[in-house]
Amino acid sequence: MHGESNPRYRHGHRPKYGKTSPTYNSWRDMKRRCHNPNRKAYKNYGGRGIKVCDRWMDFVNFLEDMGECPEGLTLDRINNDGNYEPGNCRWATRKQQVQNRRDQKNQKLFIAKNEQGIITVSNNQHEFARQHGLNLGAINTCINGKRKSHKGWRFKKIPSISGEPLFIPMRLECYA
Repeated sequence: MHGESNPRYRHGHRPKYGKTSPTYNSWRDMKRRCHNPNRKAYKNYGGRGIKVCDRWMDFVNFLEDMGECPEGLTLDRINNDGNYEPGNCRWATRKQQVQNRRDQKNQKLFIAKNEQGIITVSNNQHEFARQHGLNLGAINTCINGKRKSHKGWRFKKIPSISGEPLFIPMRLECYA
């Protein structure tokens, strides 16, 4: 007996013969990242204490909560320090996942000042570039001091020590 006529048939995402579905692959890989210390990615997931909730250890429950994986999307945790569980996961584009990485090398705390003198403090260059129609590479070049401005915006990196409160002086020497 094959398919739905088989009493052991549950979801059709892992056929005995043929390809598993993208949804099933995402679920399987999520469990491997969190539970298999022999996996390369384990250190960034299970090794950091990231877990899969008990409910999602069963694929049928995962499928019920997340639905089918839409084409071109992958499983993403909204809070990268949170577990794989309902409310903290979504199907996301590659671009959304890149912007949501915890180790984003381009995410530096910075000050931006436009031609009108409005000052903005941010730590998300991707989002800042998107909101203001700017080029991410040009922002990074400015922040690293290799360029003075980009489309009327001036940028300055704010050195900060993790856990230290942010202090912004009233007069910024980089804009004097």
